[in-house]
Amino acid sequence: MQVQAIQLPPVPVMEWVRFAESVGLPPDVIRGMLDKEHLPSIKIGKRRFVNLVLLTQMCLAEAGE
Repeated sequence: MQVQAIQLPPVPVMEWVRFAESVGLPPDVIRGMLDKEHLPSIKIGKRRFVNLVLLTQMCLAEAGE
């Protein structure tokens, strides 16, 4: 039996503008996805961050379907 390890991001959240840069999409596109709740996010203080842990879980769940 092979055990598959899940590697989580080193930081559980990322500022949405930096996330846009890392995935190669314009910031306006990511902002729209956050506003429409297509990407999981968390608000810390006045800032909105992409929840990378939840996004990873969503991707793994979709891949397993």
